[in-house]
Amino acid sequence: MGKCKNITRLLSDALDRPLTVGEWVSIRLHLPTCSGCRNYRKQISLLRTASREASGIARTSETGGDE
Repeated sequence: MGKCKNITRLLSDALDRPLTVGEWVSIRLHLPTCSGCRNYRKQISLLRTASREASGIARTSETGGDE
């Protein structure tokens, strides 16, 4: 489970900072073999999209901020 804990941490970190090449390689090697981490990646992506929609960020960026 240590590997999954590291990968989910990296997936979360990727939302806040650029990951190193080595970190991306770790993620890319792990995800094809782990449905739990793939599901986690989908969930955080969904949450990020939902929070942007709820806050109006998505609408502002689509219109160029001229609302």
